[in-house]
This record gives sequence, structure tokens and C-alpha cells, in this order.
Amino acid sequence: MKQSSNKSLALILVAVISLIVLIVCIVMLVFRSLSSFHEAENIQKLTEDIGNSKLEYTTDESTGGTVLLSPGDSNDDNSVISKYSLLYSRNQDLVGWISIDNTKINYPVMQTLDDEEYYLHRDFNKEDADSGLPFMDTRCIVKKPSTNFLIFGHNMKNGDMFADLLKYEAKDYYENHKIIRFDTIYEEAVYEVIAVFRTRVAYKDENTFRFYNFIDADSELDFDYYIANINALRLYDTGVSAKSDDTLLTLATCEYSVDDGRFVVVARKIN
Repeated sequence: MKQSSNKSLALILVAVISLIVLIVCIVMLVFRSLSSFHEAENIQKLTEDIGNSKLEYTTDESTGGTVLLSPGDSNDDNSVISKYSLLYSRNQDLVGWISIDNTKINYPVMQTLDDEEYYLHRDFNKEDADSGLPFMDTRCIVKKPSTNFLIFGHNMKNGDMFADLLKYEAKDYYENHKIIRFDTIYEEAVYEVIAVFRTRVAYKDENTFRFYNFIDADSELDFDYYIANINALRLYDTGVSAKSDDTLLTLATCEYSVDDGRFVVVARKIN
């Protein structure tokens, strides 16, 4: 009788623990959902504070290429263009805005020179946020500008931030998302994708190509070396290349098929 009673108590204890674990999991899921909703709502509010764009572009039906119909706003004196003046007045860490039509990617780009990953888990108001914000490599200079703008963003399970970049694995997705809009706070611009590839963060003493170390080309040979390496890694041929006087945009996010994996999309500015 005593053995049967102990067994019943053990079963009750297991059931109670299981119920507690289930409740905790549900609470965590609800909290994460509410947090994601709140973060998305904050981004939407930011978009409402962006001014009108002067840039217009279209697709050339004969070549399939993108053609600028009218240049975007730009300031040669390195003053912030009116489109982003309100947002910049609220946070001077803002260096630009990244967006891709018909994707979730539509975010401010931040840069903090003393702490590159400051916005890894912070929002525009510098408050804690799981998804953080896309941020630019500290070696890039938007005023100059650098040869290559290198921007990192989370690959969130709910599809936020740079998760949509992984869809570029399929060439038909690329065909419908060839254009990336990246404005700096000084200039509106559009870019066309030239290469998509998987790679990883290299070990310290490993002798291999590191895409994340290309910021400024020292020479035409240096630029061509970079292009040759990303072409060697690319998942498919886009038919688009770049020359040494082009400005490049590199977007990178985590890719989990290997340790420290990265999924990378490289594009060139359309002049």
C-alpha cells in the first residue's frame, strides 16, 4: 500500500512539474511575441518620420537592368538630407536606411565607432531589444564614402531583421529582388545584387578569404581580387559585375549550416 502511495505521489509531482514547465514555456512564447510586436511597431513609427524620396528608377525592358529616372537627394557638404533629418535629430548613431521591396527588410542602419555591436540587442531608442537593429562596420565611412558598406543584421526566427536574405539562396527569389535600397544620411541610392554566397568567420590563423575585411580598395587589383573571390563563392551567376570605381554594399547575417556561418549578399551602387 505504501509503495502504491509513493508511486501516486511521484506521478502527481511529475504532472505538476510538467504543468509548470508548460506554463513557463507559454509565458515565454507570449512574452517573445509581444516583444516582437512591440519592436515591429517601433520600426513602423520610425518609417512615419522619414521624409519623401526624390529618387526614381525603373527596369530597362531590353536589358533587364535598372535605370535611374531621377537622382535622389544628396548633400555635398556632408549635411544630413531632409529625408532623415528628423530621425537623425533623435539619434545621431543613425547612418542610413536599408530596404528591399516585398520583404521584411526595412530598417534604420546604425553605427557606433566605440562599440560596433552596441545595437546588436538595442532599438533606436537605445533600449533592450532581442532583434536589435542592422549596424555598420566601424571601419566604414559614410561621409567619404568607403569602397564597401558592410552591414550586419540578425537572422531572426520570426523572419525579422536580415532573415529574408537567406531566401536569396533561390535564384528565382533573386530575380524578383534584384534591387536593394540603401540610403546614407547624406545620399539616396539604389544597388543591384551582384553575388550571393555562404561562408563563415575564419579561424584566427586560417589562410583564407575573409569577405568582412574588404572595406576600402587600395588599388584596382585589390578590388578585382575581392570580386574574383565572391564570384568563386557565389551560389549562381547574376550576370552583374562591378568595376573598381563602384561603391559596394555587403549585407551579412548568420547562417547555421556550419559553425559561425554567414549568408552574404553583395550589391553595387547604380549611378
